Amino acid sequence: MFKESEMLELKSLLGEWKEAVIALAAFANKKGGKVVIGVNDRGEPTGLSIGKGVLEDIVNKIKQHTDPVLYPSVNVKTFGLGEIIEIEIAENDNKPVFAFERAYVRVGKANQKLSTSAIRDLVKRYTLPDFDGRSMDVDVEGLLFDSKLIKSVDRAHYHFHAKSDMEFLKRLKMISKGKVTNAGYLCFVAGNTLMSNAVVKAARFKGVNMSSFLDMKEFSGPLILAVDDILDFIKRHTNMKVVVKGKAKRNELWDYPLNALREAIVNALVHRDYTDPGNVQIRIFDDRLEIWSPGLLPKEISVKNLLKENRSIPRNKLLVEIFHKIGQIEGWGSGFQKIYDFSVKNDNGEPLFAEKTGAFVVTFRLRVGGEGISEGISEGISEGISEGISEGIKKLRLYIEQHPGERASAISKALTVPPKTVERWLKKLRDQGAIEFRGSKKTGGYYAV
Repeated sequence: MFKESEMLELKSLLGEWKEAVIALAAFANKKGGKVVIGVNDRGEPTGLSIGKGVLEDIVNKIKQHTDPVLYPSVNVKTFGLGEIIEIEIAENDNKPVFAFERAYVRVGKANQKLSTSAIRDLVKRYTLPDFDGRSMDVDVEGLLFDSKLIKSVDRAHYHFHAKSDMEFLKRLKMISKGKVTNAGYLCFVAGNTLMSNAVVKAARFKGVNMSSFLDMKEFSGPLILAVDDILDFIKRHTNMKVVVKGKAKRNELWDYPLNALREAIVNALVHRDYTDPGNVQIRIFDDRLEIWSPGLLPKEISVKNLLKENRSIPRNKLLVEIFHKIGQIEGWGSGFQKIYDFSVKNDNGEPLFAEKTGAFVVTFRLRVGGEGISEGISEGISEGISEGISEGIKKLRLYIEQHPGERASAISKALTVPPKTVERWLKKLRDQGAIEFRGSKKTGGYYAV
C-alpha cells in the first residue's frame, strides 16, 4: 500500500505531470524521492494504461522543465488491474534544482517554494564544477597511471616535455592539492576500477534482439584509447567487402561506416552524463548497430532539429578539450551532420537519433547488401582476384573438413552465420570443386573433396 511521505508523492493521472515534475525537483533539493503515477491519495490503483511513447514523453518533459536537468529512473509496473509509473530521483549534488523556473523543497508531504535567501544559501553550498572537473576523493599517489600513454600524448600534442606523469597532469590542471580530477582518472589511469559506470560495454547479439549474445567485451582502460579498441571489436563482428576498381585501387566497404561510428563513439564517451549509473553500450544485431549513451541531450537541443542546430553545449568541458587536443574531435557542433553524411554515403540510409529511457541512442541500419557477420570478400570483386575467397568461406571449408556430413542448417548454427549466407558460400565451394554433397536430400550432408 502506498502512502505519501517526505520521499513519496502519489498522482492519479498522467495529466498531473506538472505537479510530478515539481515534486521531483523538490525531492532533488532534499534527500531524493519517488513519484508514483496511477495511484490515488488513498494508495489505490486508478487503472492506468501506459501507451506507446508515454515514458519517453515524461522523460522529455522532466528534461525540458528542470534546471539543472534531472535524469530520473523511470519504470512501469503492474498494480491491481492497471499499471503504474514509478519515477525516482536521487538527491542532486548541484543544488538548487528549479522546476518551471522556480525552486522547491520537500517538507513533509508538501512541496514548498524556496525563498530567495534559501536559494542563495543553496547556491553557495552546492554549486559544483562540471563532473569531469571535480576532484576524486582518492590519493593520487595510489593510482597507476598509463605512463607510456602520458608520454606519447605529451610528445605528440602538448609539448610540455614533462619530467614525470605528475608534472604532466598538473600542467594539464588534472591534479589539484594531491587529488586527481575525474577527467584525469578517466583519460590516463591504466585500469578503471573505481568508476564502474565509465566502463564501456559492447556485445554482438544473435538475431535482432537481446535474448542471446555471441560475444561480449568490456573496455575499462583509458578513454582516449577506447575508441580504437571499440572499433576493433565492431570490425570483428561485422562484414567487410573489398571492391577493386582498376589494377591498383582497392576499397574496403564495411557493413557500417567506420568514420561515422568513430564520431558516434567519441560523442558517447565525451558527452555522456557520468552522474548516471548506466554504461555506454555498443549493441550489434543482425540488422543494425546501436550506440547507447547515458543522459539526454541538453534541453536547448531537440532530437528533431539535431542536424539543423550545429551548436555544441558540452557537458564535460575537460574531456572535450582533451579529445579535441588529441585530434579525436575535429570541430564542435558538426558531429551529428558527419554521422548522417557518412552513413548515407555508405548506403546505410539515414541514421536514427533518439532519446530512450534516459539515454541518447544512435542507430545505424545495416548497409544495403551487407551481411552483418564475419569478414568476407565482395562477390563483385574484379577479375584480377576473382579466384580469391573470403575468410568466412575458408572457415566454412575447414569446418566441413573437421565435421564431414553436416547439413547447411547445422553449419549455420555452428558458425553463427545466416542460412542464406551459408548457402551462398556452399555454392561457391561446390563450384570450385572444394566440397560435394553426398546422400539423399533429407539425410545427406557436405564433405570436403
